[in-house]
Amino acid sequence: MVVAWAGCALPAAAQTHVTEALVWPSPSTAWMPPQALDAAALDAADRAVLDAATPWQPVALPHARPRARWGGLGQSLRVDVPEVLWYRMQLPAEALDGMAEGVRLYLPRWQTVGTLGVYVGGRLAWQSGGGDGDRLWNGFNHPVWIDLGGLARPGGPAQVHVRMASLPGVGGMLSSLWAGPAQELLPSWRWRTFWQTSLVSYWRAGFLMLSLFALALWFKYRRSRRDEVRLFLLFFVMSACQSVAALLFLVDDEGLDVDFAWFSWLTLVALLAALVCMFHFLCRVQGQHWPRLGRALPLYLGVVAVLTLPTWWSAYLALVPLLRLLLAPAVLALLVAVAVGAWRLRSRSSLMLAVWAAMVPPIGLHDMAMQSYRFDVEGVYLSPYVSVGLFMLFLVIVFTRYSRAQDLAARAHATLAERLAAQERELLQAHERLRLAEREQTLLHERQRLMREMHDGVGSSLISALRLVEEAPADTVDVAQMLRECIDDLKLSIDSLEPVHADLLALLAALRFRLGPRLEGAGLALRWQVSDLPPLPWLDAQSALHVLRILQEVLTNIVKHSGADDIAVGTMEAARNGMPGVQVWVRDNGRPFIPPVPEALPPGRRGLGNVRSRARALGAHCDWQPAPARGTEFTLWLPLYKQRENADTLQPTISTL
Repeated sequence: MVVAWAGCALPAAAQTHVTEALVWPSPSTAWMPPQALDAAALDAADRAVLDAATPWQPVALPHARPRARWGGLGQSLRVDVPEVLWYRMQLPAEALDGMAEGVRLYLPRWQTVGTLGVYVGGRLAWQSGGGDGDRLWNGFNHPVWIDLGGLARPGGPAQVHVRMASLPGVGGMLSSLWAGPAQELLPSWRWRTFWQTSLVSYWRAGFLMLSLFALALWFKYRRSRRDEVRLFLLFFVMSACQSVAALLFLVDDEGLDVDFAWFSWLTLVALLAALVCMFHFLCRVQGQHWPRLGRALPLYLGVVAVLTLPTWWSAYLALVPLLRLLLAPAVLALLVAVAVGAWRLRSRSSLMLAVWAAMVPPIGLHDMAMQSYRFDVEGVYLSPYVSVGLFMLFLVIVFTRYSRAQDLAARAHATLAERLAAQERELLQAHERLRLAEREQTLLHERQRLMREMHDGVGSSLISALRLVEEAPADTVDVAQMLRECIDDLKLSIDSLEPVHADLLALLAALRFRLGPRLEGAGLALRWQVSDLPPLPWLDAQSALHVLRILQEVLTNIVKHSGADDIAVGTMEAARNGMPGVQVWVRDNGRPFIPPVPEALPPGRRGLGNVRSRARALGAHCDWQPAPARGTEFTLWLPLYKQRENADTLQPTISTL
C-alpha cells in the first residue's frame, strides 16, 4: 500500500502540481453549474466570478469547508438552498506544452453532497452526474480525469475554475490538481483508481464468492452438523453486510436510484450488522461464550436501526459522520472478545487476530477523520480493507479443517488397511482351520460309511455264509458263490469311492465291469442299451453307493429267483410328475415278479425293503412291472435335481433273498 500511495502522490518532474487556489463564496441559489463562464450563462449571483473586483481569498489545496458542528443540530439549515464556493487556479504554460501528445487534468478527490463543475478557459470541461444537475452524494472515491484538448491554448497559461454547490451543513472538500501529458499522469491516476475503487471491487467480489461457498457448506450440513457449520452462515451474513457497507466507496457519479440519506442509513446499519456477526464469528473461532453480550448486540443493532432512520432527522446528511460513532460499542465489544480470547488461548493465530482487531479502531477513526475533512483528504479510505484479516482467517480455518480432514482420512485409511490386513489374516487362518475341519469331517464320514458298508454289506454276507455252513449240510452249501458275492460287495464299496463327477453312465460301467463276468459265468446274457444322460449334480459317493446297491440287489434277485437267461439294462431321460429326471431299467425273460407291499414282506427278507429305503434316500422311485412278452421289468427313476436329504439317517441292511 505504501508503494501505491507513492505512485499516487509522487508525480514525474514534467507534471504540474497545483497546490494553491483562490476561493470566493457565491450567494447563488442555483444547484446546476452554468454551461460557460460568460454573462449570458451565469446568473446574477455568479457573475461576480468575472469581475476583477471580486474579493478572492487565497487557500492551500487540498481545501475543505468543515461540516456543521454536531451535524447542524439546533441550527435552522435550509436543505433547498446550496452553499456555492468558487475555486480559481492558474495552470502554467509548461503544463500545456504536451498538447500534441494530449494534456490531462487530474483531480484525485472531491467530496460533498451537491454538484461540481470544472471550467478550463471559461468553458465547462466536466460536471458531476453527467450534466443532469442532480445533487450527488457519491463519486467522492473516484478520481476525476479531464481531457484538456480543445479547451486550452497550447503554449500559454490556462485558468481553471471549479464551482462546488453543497448542501448546507455538509461542507465540502477539493484536493490539489495535477496537469501534464497524459502518459505521465496516467500511472498516478490508474494507481489511485486501483487502490480506491478497483481493488475494493475485486476484493469484495472475491470475498462474496467465498461467502457463497460458505453458505453452500452451511446449507449442505445444516442438519447433520448444525452447531459446527453455523460458523459458515455467520461468515456469509457478515460478508453480505460488509459488501453492502462497501458500496459507499464504490458507487460512482452515475449514482444509484436511491436517496443518499437512505443509502447512508443502509450502509451504516449494514456495517453495524457486520460487526455484530463478526463478534459472534470470532467468538466461535476462539471457542468463547459471551451469552449476555451476544444477546445485547443484536438488540443494540435494532435500536440503532430504528433511531437513525432518516425520517427522524431534518438535516440527516450533515449528521452522517456523527452517526458513525454509533459503531463504537460494537467495535469495543469486538476488541474485548478478541483480546480475552488471545489471552486465554495464547496461540500465534489468536495473537495475530488480536493485532488485527487492534487495528480496526484506528482505521475507523482515520476514515471518519477523512470524511469530516480533518485528515489527509487525498489519502485512501481503509475501511473497505478491514475484512482482509477476516478473509485470511477464514482461509486459514478452511485450510486447517481441510488439512485435518485429509489427515483424518489418511489415518482412517491406514487404520482400515491395517484392520483389513488383520481380518484377511484371520480369515485365512479361519479358512485353513475350516479346510482342515472339513477334511477331517470328510475323512470321518468316509470311515463311518465304509464301516457301515463293511458291516451291512460284506459283513452281512459273511455272517449269512457262516450260518449256512454251520447250520446246513455241507453238500448243499455253495460256499464259492457266497464268497463271490462277498467279493462283489467289497468291490462295489471300493468303486463307490471313485469320483464319478455326476456321471451315471460311468457308475453303470463300473457295475458292468464288476458283475458282468459273474453273470455271464452263470449262463446269463447281459445286454446294455444305454443312451446319453445329463449329469446328476447330487450324485456323490454315498448316492453312488445307493444306486450300485439297488442295481446289485435287483440283478442278484434275477439270478437267484427268476430263472432268466437274458438280462437287458438300459437308460433314458424321463420326467415324473412334471419333474425332469433319468430312468434306469432292467428287463429279464424269467418268471414274472410282482413285489409284495412292504407290510406283507416275510420276516428276515429285507432285500426289497433295502431297495425301497435306498430309493427314498435318493429321492427316487422304483417299480417292478411284468414285461410285455415274458419276465419282469424293473425301473429306477432318479431326479435331475433334488432337495438335500440326510441319507445317512437311513441305514438299510443289505441281504440277499
